[in-house]
Amino acid sequence: MPITLDLPNVLSYIGFSKEPEPVPPPERIDISKAVKWLSDCGAIRQKLDELTPNAIYSLLDKQVEAAAPLIGEAQKLIDGQPCSPLMERIINHLVKRRFAELQQSLNAARAKCVQHAKEKDDDAKLEEKWQRLGLPMLVLEKHADCARFLIDSKLAFAIVGYRETCRDPNLHDLKLDADGHPLIKMQGRWVRWEAINRELHFVKEADKIQSRNYSGNIVQTWNYFHQLGLVPQDRYNYPEIFPVYELSQADYDRVRQHAMKFYETNPEKDIGIPKDCIVQFHTSERSQGMTHPLLQNARRNYPVHIAMRLITPNGQVYSFGAMMINDEMEFVFSDMLSTFLSTVNAKVTMLDYEEFRDYDERIVTSIPLTSVRAQNIKDFLNQIHDKQLRFNYLKQNCSSLMFEIMRRAGYDNVVEMHTSGAAVFYDALPSLRHLPYIGSTIGKVQDCFDAIFQTIKDWTPSLISIPFTWIANILLYIPRKVNTIAINLLVLKMGGSKMTTSLNEGVEEDEFYDKKGLLNFSKVIRSWTDIFKDETASLYHSKYFMDWQRAQRSTFTVAKKDRPKMEIVPPAA
Repeated sequence: MPITLDLPNVLSYIGFSKEPEPVPPPERIDISKAVKWLSDCGAIRQKLDELTPNAIYSLLDKQVEAAAPLIGEAQKLIDGQPCSPLMERIINHLVKRRFAELQQSLNAARAKCVQHAKEKDDDAKLEEKWQRLGLPMLVLEKHADCARFLIDSKLAFAIVGYRETCRDPNLHDLKLDADGHPLIKMQGRWVRWEAINRELHFVKEADKIQSRNYSGNIVQTWNYFHQLGLVPQDRYNYPEIFPVYELSQADYDRVRQHAMKFYETNPEKDIGIPKDCIVQFHTSERSQGMTHPLLQNARRNYPVHIAMRLITPNGQVYSFGAMMINDEMEFVFSDMLSTFLSTVNAKVTMLDYEEFRDYDERIVTSIPLTSVRAQNIKDFLNQIHDKQLRFNYLKQNCSSLMFEIMRRAGYDNVVEMHTSGAAVFYDALPSLRHLPYIGSTIGKVQDCFDAIFQTIKDWTPSLISIPFTWIANILLYIPRKVNTIAINLLVLKMGGSKMTTSLNEGVEEDEFYDKKGLLNFSKVIRSWTDIFKDETASLYHSKYFMDWQRAQRSTFTVAKKDRPKMEIVPPAA
């Protein structure tokens, strides 16, 4: 068999290298590629120069990324083989010069992004919120300071919330001047951002928009309300309560008609007297990141805020609720394990903070009122707004103010929210019903046994059941007392014996009991004996109020929306 040799491989094996691969000739560049690159380069460089001075950093970073491919394309044009003398002149006199200019603009933009790398992530979140709110993107490109002011101060949410509520962007919106400068409504006029920026600034520590220069001893606070926009009015401190919105006649009529459904599930008060006012209560449910089925009970037991509105015959809407003062709130949340259950001071604020916050579901319940009852509510709010109002997540939260308003509406005992800490703890534990695959079967078995035990209980004569109840109470006394002590020790650990300020001098301290209203107290645990008291371990929980809301015919619910809105008017049937 003849032997064949692969001469190139043999030569390579004994030390002789192969012939070098031929270098491909430079790519021939035609004029269309150069023209396209020049056009793209001009547009991107112009955008870079526009964004670099005062755009949010996330937008600038995107533009830097968009410009990067042009660098490689330019290098190909410069290193390529011109197809003609004209093409060579274009590359030497245009492409190279524009390439140098692009690199200069790109380097300046990239340096700014690197310098503000930490702020870039915050700006990316701002950009997402901005787009969701439907505000002009030009502001993000040329007036980043305005955009940050609006988002940080939450002013953007108030502007958009009012815009979506009244459905009239001519009344409320972020507008642009002829030169693209932002305009914000201020004291009834549309004012340029540069003028507002000279006068106002957002103070993060106080969480307020305040005047930069004010001759008085009290710093002037600004807020955004219906009709006039930004006005020098504090939501916490005011001479008397004031409306924050006004319904059209058609919207008022729809709210009033829907409120009358309350009498389908509740007795009517003040029969024969016209009900031309409405009181509304609204709560907002949120997932709080607890989306797994086994966390449904924990999600249901997460406390929510109860906000209130009062609507008068002329359509004026008063929005209010109990809210901790900002520095007091900072103390409560400074250390959740040692300050969360401290007692602090609160205020009745106008334009409740829940109005323009996002939610998964908003529940709104309306109750008809006579003008006299509505005036009683207004008088009550005016009486307490400048008095010391105690706040504690266990003993006196937003539900206490709700009870006071409900009482003046004529419904003292329709909502039962009083429960124990142990009950809330056990109710928040995962339920076997929520187990995958077998949960539904377990639920049916449990319902069956519950029905059997309830039937036995209903048919058992009291002469028999009372002794058994009495014996059970004796046997369970010690376990229940141990449970109470354990809960109260936890309350003590989480700040139950702490307060930011004492009760005002001359104010008598109330004992804890199911009053369903406002109490005067210094702190939850006032002595070592409180650790053994069942009432110390009790609380008012909003989940029971939400259950009550869902049972009312005058309740409507609103699903999650991208943009804030005051959900006052029930949706059309």
